[in-house]
Amino acid sequence: MADAARLEVERAALALLDDLLDLPESARQPWIDARTADEAVKARLAAMLEADRISSLRTGAAALGLADRPLPPRIGQYRITGLIGRGGMGAVYRGVRATGDFEHEVAIKLVKPGLLSEQLAERFREERRTLATLSHPNIASLFDGGETADGSPFIVMELVDGVALDRWAAERGLNRDARLLLLESVADAVSHAHARLVVHRDLTPLNVLVTADGTVKLIDFGISRASDIEGATTAVDIAGLGRLTNRLFPAPEPEQAAVIARACDPDTGRRYPTADAFAADLKALRTGYPVSAAEGGRSYRWGKFVRRNKAAMTAASAAVMLLLGALGAVSVANRQAQAAQAQAQARFEQTRAIANAMLFDAFDAVSRVPGSTEARQTLAETAVPYLDELAAMKEAPADVRAEAGRGYVRLAEVVGGGQAGSLGRYADANALLARAEALLVPLYLQYPSDPAVVLAYAALRLEQAGVDLYNNNNADRARERGAEAEAVLKRTARDSSETARMTATAMQMQGDSFGWNDDYSGALPHHLRAEAWMSGLPGRLAVHRDVMAARSANLRLLAEAHHKEKQGPQARAANDAAVAVNRRLVALNPADPVHARKLALALWYAGVVHRTNMRDAEARAAITEALALAQGLAARDPADLGALKTQAIVGEVMAQILADARDARASIEMSDAVIAMHERLVTAAGDTPGALRSLTAALRTSGGNRYNLGDIAGACAIWKRTADNYRALERRGQLTKFDRNNGRPETDGFLRNICLGGMRPAEI
Repeated sequence: MADAARLEVERAALALLDDLLDLPESARQPWIDARTADEAVKARLAAMLEADRISSLRTGAAALGLADRPLPPRIGQYRITGLIGRGGMGAVYRGVRATGDFEHEVAIKLVKPGLLSEQLAERFREERRTLATLSHPNIASLFDGGETADGSPFIVMELVDGVALDRWAAERGLNRDARLLLLESVADAVSHAHARLVVHRDLTPLNVLVTADGTVKLIDFGISRASDIEGATTAVDIAGLGRLTNRLFPAPEPEQAAVIARACDPDTGRRYPTADAFAADLKALRTGYPVSAAEGGRSYRWGKFVRRNKAAMTAASAAVMLLLGALGAVSVANRQAQAAQAQAQARFEQTRAIANAMLFDAFDAVSRVPGSTEARQTLAETAVPYLDELAAMKEAPADVRAEAGRGYVRLAEVVGGGQAGSLGRYADANALLARAEALLVPLYLQYPSDPAVVLAYAALRLEQAGVDLYNNNNADRARERGAEAEAVLKRTARDSSETARMTATAMQMQGDSFGWNDDYSGALPHHLRAEAWMSGLPGRLAVHRDVMAARSANLRLLAEAHHKEKQGPQARAANDAAVAVNRRLVALNPADPVHARKLALALWYAGVVHRTNMRDAEARAAITEALALAQGLAARDPADLGALKTQAIVGEVMAQILADARDARASIEMSDAVIAMHERLVTAAGDTPGALRSLTAALRTSGGNRYNLGDIAGACAIWKRTADNYRALERRGQLTKFDRNNGRPETDGFLRNICLGGMRPAEI
């Protein structure tokens, strides 16, 4: 019999065994005949029953799964002190370590001898080794394992003194949010197990206990259970999470019901793909964010946003609601009215004013409220079609068409922009910018002196430069577009805070493009020029928050260029200045996510500079603060994948710092979390190289951490994946010069000298 067939027989027999042992011997054969015609399964059941009989005779007990039996005095290194439970497969005992070195109470799961075939016993041992790799505060730890003298497999686990999940919630009368928090802890633990290729298989309240201090603990990972021995997938646990949610919310509200339905959907294509995705919806439900399972439209997302930000949005939301109502009224009027030219012109101006108020005034106000990414998308998506319709009119003036083009740029910023908070959909951003270019390039050629056209065209080139640099891995094209934006703005650069900010950003973008090409000596003049230009602005412009924000970004990049050129004091001075500017901005505007993000990035690079110069304490302090800021941004706005990217960037350095401190477990957990974040960003980005490049850099760092912690095999596996990604980018013509000169050859060297040649350099 083939291995797969044997495992299927084993699965079927084990599935029947527990119930079979509850029957008297005279009733067993008819019961078996009624449930299976497979002779191989019947034969295996007979062998299992005989093994159970022999095991029972050894202890002088009846061959019943629930019969009383004497406690074994000892299992492995543990003295048995009591029975926790018994079933057809075996028993779970309470034990105490009895080797004299230290004592702690444990739970010991013992499988009856002979119940597992050699093949399944080996699977039991293999899965036991896998479970030993799980280290999570919400998973009962596996301490030890082995086999008794008579061949009975056993595992030694953390003894959890807790209450079943649903009973805990009922006895304490927990409210909705408290119940959701418990379920989030369960989902986080399941995600940790899935990341290590472990499936629980039996997520029921009895296997999810809550201790006296409120800590959730997953127990009994089903390593000897019959169900799904072969082919168990994470989908089993996703459905289990859905059923747990239903137990805690037996009369679910609509959003809760949608979450449960998606988790339990028999169509795995519709079911949550990961436990993290399930947990994200629970968190959204608890914190008032849109729930993906609810599949709500624009009005649903906007309603969620307004309810979350009642205080900050009272005036803004009222204004926007009025605007939405006015747009509807204008739309009806435009369809129905057959008035004179004067009335048509009035409607035209009214529609334009409303759309502009939404796309620029309300958009800018909302952007400074935490958790506003989806609301910004709603505003832009609502306003752009009206501007588009106006721009298509033959009599539309140049400034109206410019507004429509800039509307597409605004929408591209929030959908997948290269420089700020966004939904991370890079491919969609490219498409929107292409639409803006088709509208604005001919317009600029026709009206090169029109202020509105110039501003819209410069905004297009700047956003394209950022997308080319950070999303598309095209530094040369980014430099060209940054230079073009600077040239277009030359005559109006000092006219307003907006043109001043855009001019400074254009200079900064040119410098950054040199850095991406591994030419930091070429980057320095542009960053120094931008700093000098901003320092020379009139006071009213120099202290404007938008100009200060642009200056902080340029100072951080100036620090990077100095650092790469081995100019340590200048690097530290520039980055200290960036941190100081951002601290001032955050103090003035504490709720503004833009300034919090920039402060997190400045602190991140401070950590990089300190770590390189062996200032470990300063590095850890900077990165700890940066990580807290990034995590706060991501928690307040789950839709903002720009915040997730910031968290991943900062977390990568934190993993290095933890590895430096020889905290292997924390470093590897942080690295794994960072890689998972980048994988989510790659999925959202579509067929664009920037997200893949960031993932590849994180993989390379993770490999180095594992190597320095002594995990050579783990490092080599990650470096192999890193090299594969570099080759994929190179085949597509999207490998940056920096990676061609640094990351790619270095990774190939690690694989060649360490993984193949066995050489071990002192440090990576």
